[in-house]
Amino acid sequence: MCQITRSYRGVRTLEVESGTLVSRSEQAVRKREGDKGKKQLRSWVNPDCGTICKDKNLTTVYLRADGPNDTLHYLWDFDGNPSVLLALTSPSASLNISWEHFLAKRKDSIVFTEEPVYTFGVILNKIIEFNDINDTAFINIANLVNTNTLYPMFFQWEQIMPYMLHTENSTQVDIILDNIETNKSFNRSRFAIELLVVGGGNPNIPMLVNPKKTVDDEHTPGIFEVIEARTPPYKSMDNYRTEGAYLQWRPVSYTSVIRDVTNSTETIQYPPLKVSNHTSAIRNSMLYCYYGDKVDDMLTQRIIVSLGTTGDGFYKRTHYSTWTFLIGYGTPPTEHFSYLVIMIISIGLGLPLIIMLAIGSYFCICKLSKRNSEAYLNQ
Repeated sequence: MCQITRSYRGVRTLEVESGTLVSRSEQAVRKREGDKGKKQLRSWVNPDCGTICKDKNLTTVYLRADGPNDTLHYLWDFDGNPSVLLALTSPSASLNISWEHFLAKRKDSIVFTEEPVYTFGVILNKIIEFNDINDTAFINIANLVNTNTLYPMFFQWEQIMPYMLHTENSTQVDIILDNIETNKSFNRSRFAIELLVVGGGNPNIPMLVNPKKTVDDEHTPGIFEVIEARTPPYKSMDNYRTEGAYLQWRPVSYTSVIRDVTNSTETIQYPPLKVSNHTSAIRNSMLYCYYGDKVDDMLTQRIIVSLGTTGDGFYKRTHYSTWTFLIGYGTPPTEHFSYLVIMIISIGLGLPLIIMLAIGSYFCICKLSKRNSEAYLNQ
């Protein structure tokens, strides 16, 4: 979960409440699984870094989810462009970081003791400010004119509570653009987020972006759609519908700290774009430390999502925008009515039915009583 805040005097710092990210993720999973999680969660900050990390403002968070048959590893890093690496391995595999090489952003400084079954990485690559002169809310991703590119490595990062439904097979990222200084020459500023995704899959096939309808739930009330971007199939996949990685989000951006329907606007997703030089694209992130030059033969694509819709007053109306998405492996979590919603629906439908039955019974009893009285009088 990540928050971007205003920079002052052109100086931006990188700060993370490192313990909060993992503890809240674990709490959310355990609450959802009723403290009977399918995977055992363990977490470390700067694992086995020792004295090298003591004098450095470094935050690398490692979350390990061990199941009976496999293990999911999540490695977060906030040095350079913030990034997350997801890896599926056997339960016996371990993660090793060569810290001196890792801090120098050298390839092969992150390795697993066993070759992972699958890996997937996401880089928060750019925040793009664009001047929406005609109030269309669309950004021309093929020709980025009238834009101002902001680089996430220079921003301050903090943690907040999750909102979307997620499981131990996924991790949630919440981006908040809070009081960003806009370009003074832009009168109608909007923002777009560019992600760089790397993983298994045919590098020549775009990721599959699929909007789908969902049921309403208390996580994001009133939003009946979910967008899924899934990695394309590749030869080693037996069933690409249940394997591979995905991104998932609801097409909503909130314009206030209070996240409700009255303080919301829409997001727009664009077709994934290929990357010409894969190695250069990931060079300033943790993913280069793991993939190195091997990324040239892997799926590497850009995904852009813009925040806002026609008539919402642009970013200047509230100086606050959000975007929340999941990174996961396997099948995305299925939305369903929670116990709270079921209880509310039951009360809403059941109470009027009970009242109707009570009133009907009352009139029936009154009618029978009247008949009995008339029969008695006739005698």
